[in-house]
Amino acid sequence: MRFTVTISRLLRGWCWALLAISSAASVSHAEPDPKTYWDVAEVRTGMKGFGRTVMVGTKLEEFHVEVLGVMRDVSPGRDMVLCRLSGCNLEHAGIIQGMSGSPIYIDGKLLGAVAFAWEFGKDPIAGVTPFQQMVKYVRANDRRIAAESKDAGKGDGVHASREGQSTRVELFVGDDAPAPTIAAAAANPTLAGMRAIAMPLAASGFSPRALALLSEKFQPIGLAPMAGGAAPERIVREEGDKPLVAGAPLSVAMVTGDFDLSAIGTVTHVEGNRVYGFGHPMFSLGSCEFPLMTGYIHTVYPRASVSMKMGSPLKTVGVLDTDVSTGIAGRIGPVPDMLPLSVRVKTGRYSEPRTYNVQMVREPNLLPTLVMSVLTNAIDTEGNLPEELTARLKARIKIHGFDPIEVQDTISGARYSGPLGPAQMFTPIASIVNLLTRNAMKRIRIESIDCDIEIATGRNIATIEAVRLASDRLEPGEDLRATVTLKPFKGERQTVEAVLTLPKDLEEGQYEASLCDMSNSLRRKFRNEPTLLDPRDLEGVVEAIRVQTAAKRTTLSLHIPLPDRGLSVEGQSLPDLPPSVRAVFSSTRHSPEPALRSDLVTAVDTPWVLEGVQSLRFTVVKNTGLSLK
Repeated sequence: MRFTVTISRLLRGWCWALLAISSAASVSHAEPDPKTYWDVAEVRTGMKGFGRTVMVGTKLEEFHVEVLGVMRDVSPGRDMVLCRLSGCNLEHAGIIQGMSGSPIYIDGKLLGAVAFAWEFGKDPIAGVTPFQQMVKYVRANDRRIAAESKDAGKGDGVHASREGQSTRVELFVGDDAPAPTIAAAAANPTLAGMRAIAMPLAASGFSPRALALLSEKFQPIGLAPMAGGAAPERIVREEGDKPLVAGAPLSVAMVTGDFDLSAIGTVTHVEGNRVYGFGHPMFSLGSCEFPLMTGYIHTVYPRASVSMKMGSPLKTVGVLDTDVSTGIAGRIGPVPDMLPLSVRVKTGRYSEPRTYNVQMVREPNLLPTLVMSVLTNAIDTEGNLPEELTARLKARIKIHGFDPIEVQDTISGARYSGPLGPAQMFTPIASIVNLLTRNAMKRIRIESIDCDIEIATGRNIATIEAVRLASDRLEPGEDLRATVTLKPFKGERQTVEAVLTLPKDLEEGQYEASLCDMSNSLRRKFRNEPTLLDPRDLEGVVEAIRVQTAAKRTTLSLHIPLPDRGLSVEGQSLPDLPPSVRAVFSSTRHSPEPALRSDLVTAVDTPWVLEGVQSLRFTVVKNTGLSLK
């Protein structure tokens, strides 16, 4: 018996030596030799083999495998091999989150990657993705990338956004802009009743509130965010430079720097500089660009549902460039192109400001959520915020080919207090990033994002309570004077005056003067200029953003609507149309075109964040210059 075990171990070691020699001899772009992996049609029930993974540190361990059966066409073009696993305490822990990609070998040939499991399963039975199909789908994606690159070389270097979604330019009209969501191509896949093994998402430096936000976004698509920590410097120094090999921890980063967010899985195979892993998709993005990192496993946390590995990323060694239905693949050597973001936070008059710097992946489906999470977390690191606060926000978003987009505003009010306050503060920034990266016009490159926020105690907000006109009968060319009563939060009523000079050629008639906050002022501008809501090029998108970022919450705006002056037809402004032409566009044979309107506008700066709107009517009459004698 001992002799048999010894021979088995020798043969196993010999097989691994051959695989290592084969990998070392292969060229950097060579594909795996089909002779080194199984054709799924040749797999039979009862076959036995072994798998490799890491349970602690970076030490490779082997577990036993028995094939229970092959399930063909569990999804289009996809097969699954059912295997019972044993050893490495899997009988107790079950299938473990973080094992995704662990290679399975039978008779020295690679069968595939551990990828699927049943929740609350009594036995460690795994669904294995055949490596044959991992190679097939990765190869197909490589060919598509090559074809797209070739086509790009023939064009002008400008391509449509991958998402192809409509452009919605209303970012933060008021304070109820929706938070961005992840729009991944597919949710956590389920095959034959088994789910793809959720990957631990190690979050280093993230607060419980930021983790809750990440969990809300990522758990539905098969990632399990958990509080983690960076590996000690000694571990990084001693283990970080170890090469990626089959069975080793594989980290895929989304955020690096002062905060870190990385998915933890396992390497399935390395061929030259090509790395295969996971056995199931991460986000089903197809082509992508994420940092490919080595990893370290601290421990395995047993759970009743699915146990998980607790790990940390170590060093970036390349780029993950493929995310398909049968797994992921990357290349060792290239340097990932990341988006730098810095945020400076100061809470209280006498506190020292803190600055946090991170690098984030540029994936449009993820970037807005990552921006929101990082900015929110930067505030959370400062502890609990005052129940009543006023924040001064500055942001600068540098865009290739455009002047930077700048935000400078004051924020205060009930919606910024409590646990959701930090997220509300930065929703406009995340919304701008969402609109830029996922616009339907052209791809756009954000060079950097810099934010600065100072938070003071006290709610510096006022309600527009009443308005009084100096006169309700005016001549063209005269000044309209409005006295506005403001009610500050926990303060005495104050009055401010707004003055607007009427045009000398203003027609006689009834007019309405509206005194309003930023939200209502922006709504009126979009109503008056509907072409802003329907941009036809990237310049129009950026202009719509600038219109909104130029508005200030501390501004009191006085609007006087003027008669309609034209129409907006297919995104083009046609002002001053004759009545006969307007009648043509008003035909009942098609939907009416939106009217072009304009307001007389003036603005008054105040020390408060304003809310509300008040309106009064007045009459414009012309003085004939005649008097009774």
